[in-house]
Amino acid sequence: MQDLVQRSEVIREKAQQGRIAFGLNVYNTWPNCKTKNLDLAIGIPQGSLGRPAHHGIAEATAFSRVLISCEAKNCMTEHKKSQPRIFDELSSSHEIVHQGDQHCIAAGIAVINIAPTFVSPLRQRTGTDVVITSHNQPAVTASMITHLRGLPIRNDVGQVGFDAFASAVVNCNNQAGATLHGELPAPQPGDPDHFDTFMNRISIAFEQRFASI
Repeated sequence: MQDLVQRSEVIREKAQQGRIAFGLNVYNTWPNCKTKNLDLAIGIPQGSLGRPAHHGIAEATAFSRVLISCEAKNCMTEHKKSQPRIFDELSSSHEIVHQGDQHCIAAGIAVINIAPTFVSPLRQRTGTDVVITSHNQPAVTASMITHLRGLPIRNDVGQVGFDAFASAVVNCNNQAGATLHGELPAPQPGDPDHFDTFMNRISIAFEQRFASI
């Protein structure tokens, strides 16, 4: 939200005026009566709002219209096994959003772990040694990034695909802190799935579609 408010004058002004708000884990029912839980929603709030509190934009729990929907997925371990599931869940996300509102900006972001080892809570058992999973890095992270680059990106309303998509790479073994990994195989500046490209596409699409709202 901080990035969008800073990057887009249109978003910033509408947020300051209380005309748009954001929500996390919001259930939204589209005009076609399909309901979806949105990881991040930005839109026209339903009901009254308090003062803008989060980087100049207020938080809402319900929306009369969602203007931006962002789906977030992560892959911390079992990269190869996770590829089909994450791809399908991301694909389903933009399909549901655009079936509900073709003008809504459907965005997606995947966080991928490049740590060579990972301690998964699901593999641990009381009274036994810690189970550590090893990863063939950076190959499995590179493979996931390449796989997700197959997701369609649309440039116009009416086309199929995300309006914006990004992959972010982190180094997290789940035993110490996590750090952002900016070197290859992470997307680089200018790549279609780099975070700056992602933010620019959202900002431009919002200004083109919703400047008059």
